[in-house]
Amino acid sequence: MARPCQYCLAAYPTVADEVCEDTHRDEQRVYGLATAMAAVFQHRPPSDEQVGWFVDDADAVVDDFDPPPAKWRVRRLPYGNGEFDVRMRINDVTYVCQSGDKSKELPVRLSTLREWQREAEADAARRSA
Repeated sequence: MARPCQYCLAAYPTVADEVCEDTHRDEQRVYGLATAMAAVFQHRPPSDEQVGWFVDDADAVVDDFDPPPAKWRVRRLPYGNGEFDVRMRINDVTYVCQSGDKSKELPVRLSTLREWQREAEADAARRSA
């Protein structure tokens, strides 16, 4: 595809040239996952603009699936206790977006986030001992 991609042009027409290359790779697997995410969190079928809102999210997690699946399955999960802005399952793996102050937080695998939290707690305990 050409840069800026059709999704960034639709979602961010005035700044597409500036954001497209910095936010995601120009790969069909990224666009496929972004489309599946938009179909769950927006409307079916999603518009190019709606897909554009998810290309950076898709780019953040697509490498967790190697090789990429033949079909992306995305499911929204309940918000739970308010720890996260978004919880979702992508091909049977749970991802979360932490609450961000003013910036958009990209999704991360829940098991990875919990590992980071345990490591941070262990580091804090070592420093205070």
